Formats: sequence, C-alpha cells, structure tokens
Amino acid sequence: MGFGLRIGGALASFLAFSMLAMPDAEARHRVSHVVTHKHHAKATHHVSHGKRHGVVAKVSKRHRRKHDRVVRVARVRPRQEIGALVLTESGETVMDQMSAMEMNPASAVKIITTYGALSNFGADYRFITSLHLDGTLDPGTGIFQGDLYVKGNDPEFDHKDAAELASELSNAGIKQIDGKLIVEPTFSYRSCPNPLASAKSLLKIWKSGTYRVAVRNGAAVGAVAETAQSAGQVESEPLRETLKRMMSYSQNGVAEQIGRTVGGVRRLEEIVSNEAGLSPGALKLASASGLGQSRVKPRDMMLILKSLRTKLQARGMDYQDIFPVAGLDPGTLDKRFTDNSERGSVVAKTGTLPGTDGGTSALVGMFRSQKEDIYFVFFCWKGNVSSFRHQQDNMIRQIQAKRGGPKAFPYVRHQPGDDT
Repeated sequence: MGFGLRIGGALASFLAFSMLAMPDAEARHRVSHVVTHKHHAKATHHVSHGKRHGVVAKVSKRHRRKHDRVVRVARVRPRQEIGALVLTESGETVMDQMSAMEMNPASAVKIITTYGALSNFGADYRFITSLHLDGTLDPGTGIFQGDLYVKGNDPEFDHKDAAELASELSNAGIKQIDGKLIVEPTFSYRSCPNPLASAKSLLKIWKSGTYRVAVRNGAAVGAVAETAQSAGQVESEPLRETLKRMMSYSQNGVAEQIGRTVGGVRRLEEIVSNEAGLSPGALKLASASGLGQSRVKPRDMMLILKSLRTKLQARGMDYQDIFPVAGLDPGTLDKRFTDNSERGSVVAKTGTLPGTDGGTSALVGMFRSQKEDIYFVFFCWKGNVSSFRHQQDNMIRQIQAKRGGPKAFPYVRHQPGDDT
C-alpha cells in the first residue's frame, strides 16, 4: 500500500519544531568549530600572558582532555528522527514523513499483542485456572494424600484468584495436602514469567489466608497427571477488560504473559502480518510488551491500526473499548488532552523508552475533529521523550483546529463492578 508525500502547514510546523531540537550536520560543524576556536583562543591568551612574564605557559593535559571531549560530544550528537503517517477515515493523506523507515514503536507494540490476542481468543474469552487432585482424601482429618495440580495461563491471576482457589479446596473439605503443589508451565501469578516462583507465591497465600491450606512437600512445575480429578476453578474477566487495562496502564508483564499464551512474539508477528496484509518479515518484535529494540514501519502500523478497527467493529466494538481515551481513562493518557474542549477526542496507545535508541516515544491511534475522524501513527526516536510528546500533541491539535476543532468520541468509562 503506498502513501503519497503531502506536506501542509501543519507538517511544516512539525518539521520546523523537530529541526530545532537537535543540530543538523552543518550546525554540529559550527558547534565544533566554535568550541575549537574558543579553546584555541583561550590557550593562546595563556601563552601570551606567560611570555610577558618570562614563563612558557602550557595548556594542561586535563584542559586538553576536556576540550577534546566537548568537541567530540558536539560532533556525534544524533539528530532526532520522526516517522509520521496521518490519514483521514476516507483515505486522504494528511501527512507522510519517513513512513517506510523501520523504527522503534516502544509500547505501541501492545497494539500488535492486542490484535493477536483478539484473533486467537476473541473479545469475550475468559481465562480458566483450574484445580486437579490426584490421590485420596480423609474426610475426618481433611488431609489429602497425593498431589494438587493447578492449570491455567490467566495474565491477571492475582491474590484474589488465589484466595478463590483456596476457598474451592476448603469447600471440598481439604485442609492439608500431603504431597506437592504442581503448576503447569503456563501458570503465572501477577504476570510472573517464572511458574515455580508463581507456585511458591500461591503457597504463601494459602498458608496465611482466610481459607488456609497447608502443602507439606512444596511446589514444582509439571503437567497435570492423567489420573487427576477436577476440584474447582476460577475464571477471569472477559479478555476485552484485561486488554483495556493493559493498554491504559501499559502493563508490560501482562502484555508479555498474553504474548506467551498466544504462542510468543513470532506467532504474534505471523497472525498480525497475515490478517493485516503485511509482507512476511515486516514485523520485527523484540518482545510482546514493546521493551527492547523492536522495528516496525509507520505505514505497516497504520495497516495494523485500520485492520484492528475492522476487527473490533465486526464485534460491535471500537477503539475506545480497548485503547485508553485521553483525559478520561486513568493511565498513560490521563494527563494529555485534558482541556474541556478536547477531552475524549483522542484514543491512542503511547510508547516510551527513554534509554533505548537514543530516546523513543510513540503515539498511535485515532483522533476526532468536528469534520472527521483521523488515523495517526507517530514514531519518534533519538531525542527527548518529553519534547516528542509535546510535538505529538501539538500536531494533533493543529490538525483538529483546521477541521473545526476537537470532538469527543462517544464513550462511557467502565467502572469496576459494572456488568461485563
């Protein structure tokens, strides 16, 4: 899919602002020349002053090292790069800058993870964590002779879920397990990637909780025995609720666990590339959360963004059901676009990696104006993330202003306890 280059007043302003942040090659040369000249003049002054007093003055080694370091830093300082693609809902190209260049999307990778999860499971899918017993119970003492198994891969399995499992055991009359707690390799407590550590967390909760269950022989990792019998289960909220929280708060651990449940980053790349119409190998993900040095082209992220919306709308949903809504939802966008006139007019996923690729910031989603809805992808790196955020927000505001001003999306924030 090709996108033509179109530079209007808004883009010109965007480019001008980005050019000011870092010196270009000519400016770096000037900085280097000025610094060199300045230090040379200072050294000459010291020599002349020394000669007047009959002393041969020399620039100290320490001074020369400092001078060389200043010149070197001025020469190698990178220039920020911004990949941007902005399209109207009808397909008009508002902005296209470096959209064919591979860049780091940072946590905007979670859009890809969300896409893969929805394709693999569906929006209403609930993760099941189940108990299985292999042995015999003495009803009089409440002691179970044998092993207890836990099976599940819920990305948000936490203390509350652990307590519910203990309640299931208590209802079955079990007070003590004279065996091991064995969890499957996919089990995770609070998105911990280590199943054994997750199993040990479970033991601690059961030992001191309202429904106490002692396990004498500790924890291990393994498959559920074929002879084990089901002993209860707990289920998660619908996947759409998990994805909404993950996207709003940019939860790396949850994203990584979801990536594992789908089959890993290579599987995510395969699912999303096939369904969104990307070329094989177009996505290069370092993680399912966006940590590390992933590489995605802005134009490919745009294809993913639009394809994801088609998928959501086919299920009676839209971006605001999955993405954070700026100025309304808690999380990464709660302090952006907060004026009364613009609150609720942007739904997007942020990305921030201050220490990666020279400083990386991304913003991907859709904003609404009085005239139309507009898709956007901003990938920024090699610069200050705070400065990048200001540029992203200003660009959106400028485009909205040219189209009659911002307009809020229809959205009622879901509150904990609401029916799902």
